[in-house]
Amino acid sequence: MWGQTLQIGHIGEPEVRTNGNGKTYVRFGINMAKKAGDDPMWLNCILGGRFAEVMKDRLKRGQLVFVEGELSFRKADNGTVYTNLMVDTCRILRDPRSAGAAGDGDEGGEFPF
Repeated sequence: MWGQTLQIGHIGEPEVRTNGNGKTYVRFGINMAKKAGDDPMWLNCILGGRFAEVMKDRLKRGQLVFVEGELSFRKADNGTVYTNLMVDTCRILRDPRSAGAAGDGDEGGEFPF
């Protein structure tokens, strides 16, 4: 597959949408900054179909996730180019809410962004 990429990062607030045909999509950003103090660098990610139906209730803001998929580029009427990752694989690596309860020293359950 051309344009295949792998990313790991904390997700922003997921947004669930349904199109006119009844197909569900989940859209979220992944913060790819290396450290909490760095300026955020966001990549838009889109899940679709049955996979979106399964993941829509599981994805929460601040989770550390691994995503794999194909990059897609769209040029708007004003000339701005948008980059999206059409997600094939999404795995939740860590949920900061459950990690804070375990007492592993995370910043009191605070999100890094």
